Amino acid sequence: MQYTCCSTSFGPVYVAWTERGIACVSGEEQTDEAFRARCRAYTGQVPVRDDGRQAELQAVLQGWLDGVPYEGPIDLAALSPFARDVLAACRAIPRGRVRTYADLAAAIGRPKAVRAVGGALRRNPVPLLIPCHRVVRSDGTIGQFNMGGPEVKRRLLEMEGAL
Repeated sequence: MQYTCCSTSFGPVYVAWTERGIACVSGEEQTDEAFRARCRAYTGQVPVRDDGRQAELQAVLQGWLDGVPYEGPIDLAALSPFARDVLAACRAIPRGRVRTYADLAAAIGRPKAVRAVGGALRRNPVPLLIPCHRVVRSDGTIGQFNMGGPEVKRRLLEMEGAL
């Protein structure tokens, strides 16, 4: 697994990849070591710095921030089948829209698994590319976000026109 840090209009965003696709994304880490620890926690692997794909990945991330959906490969091999199902349903949420945790639970055929859906989203290794910030509580409140907390979640939703 390799990683780089990209400059975007959102600020610095770290991204790690394997031969299977992008595996970890974060904009809240302030150091390479913190990002490496995050990747280890989410994927079980510790990435090595490699800036060879920096321009390409920077364009992907900036494109996503500008409204271009990311359709490329994402490596979710370290996750359970349940978590992959949740993230697939989350990835299908259109820009500018929100869904509730209950909506996602129903979408994967597990309507009583609302809390488990929240847990799977909390461990999303690639926030932004799989837009877990588009999932809100049933009462419409923002809730948490694993890439900077509710303030960042609100900022992303406002940027997308969902709020």
